[in-house]
Amino acid sequence: MENNIETRQRRIYVDGVFDLIHWGHLNALRQAYKLGGEIVVGVVSDEETKQTKGIAPIYSAQERAELIRGCRWVDDVIVDTPYDVSLNFLKNVAKCDIVAHGDDVAIGASGKDCYEEIKQAGLFISVRRSRGCSTSTTLGRLVEALTSDRFSHFSSKARSGEDLLSQFEKLVEQNEAQMSRDQLSDDGLHEIETKLQKNEMHVRFPRCRTPVSLFAKFIPNTTKPDGARVVYVDGTFDVFHVGHLRFLQKAKEYGDYLIVGIYDDQTVRTIKGNPFPVNHLMDRALTVLAMKYADDVILGAPFIPSKNYLQNLEVSIVVVGNHSDDPLMTGSFDAHSVAREMGILTHIDSGCTLTSADIIHRVSSRIDQISSNVERRCQIEKTLYH
Repeated sequence: MENNIETRQRRIYVDGVFDLIHWGHLNALRQAYKLGGEIVVGVVSDEETKQTKGIAPIYSAQERAELIRGCRWVDDVIVDTPYDVSLNFLKNVAKCDIVAHGDDVAIGASGKDCYEEIKQAGLFISVRRSRGCSTSTTLGRLVEALTSDRFSHFSSKARSGEDLLSQFEKLVEQNEAQMSRDQLSDDGLHEIETKLQKNEMHVRFPRCRTPVSLFAKFIPNTTKPDGARVVYVDGTFDVFHVGHLRFLQKAKEYGDYLIVGIYDDQTVRTIKGNPFPVNHLMDRALTVLAMKYADDVILGAPFIPSKNYLQNLEVSIVVVGNHSDDPLMTGSFDAHSVAREMGILTHIDSGCTLTSADIIHRVSSRIDQISSNVERRCQIEKTLYH
């Protein structure tokens, strides 16, 4: 019994940069949580990150900390922590008992294992690193997008007089062949495809390397109460940022149970054009599921929710944010016209104006520096994990 009490009361320190947060980061936090104890997360400072990795994060330390606080498995967050974790920092600053970190070796600016002192003291527990996702991979896809002449949206022909749904379906049809080709291509064919398409302003759809078994571990054990006021939101939630988090937080305040509809990859490319999405549907869903505000998600949610769809989900209110990615859209769509007609549509202000377009701009303004850094980091990751 005493051991169980000690386990429940111990503080586990997990740290990282957590830039362009993804399900790999969140899975490490989930694994630490399963060890039993209070999870304290250290968010490494911008300066320490730049010194160690050779490049400053895309998200500020405060933004990264806010995203980590939004994770359902986190109890406390310390901002601007050092990259190298000393025994003195662990005990006297973080006031934690042990450190949990991925089973990859983390090298500090000095060239040494940044947990060396902790390991020597026997206070280090490793968790399994999530293969198939990394900040470097996300940055690489963003760089690929921005250097592919990007904003080659689908032809914006005049659409006056066309039914909204038929407009959207026409754009879907334009993607069918490309989507099928990308899904059937193996890694051996990708190199050939890239050579053939490098002048066609084409960026392939993201590949899914997410284990299906992982979903069961991410799904919140939330039972919808009888007579619950169900809130519905939808979107791409691609390259998850503080704007997404605050929107989910604010939307949850409008009811008892929040359902998040997430568009599939083809829909995202239809409405935003090549080169979106940056992350696969499954990767985007896991990130949303890890946030403490989402009670359930719909994979491949319809871009234009019908009355039957909303009624089957017992939706009481559909919430839409005031700040959107309109600059990235291929056309103007009133996706929530049905909800408006039903009298259940509400627009909210989350208090955050940050959008995916802003993140794209941040990357674009530093693209040369990022490109060289990502190429080096991806090569290291490929050697270690593939």
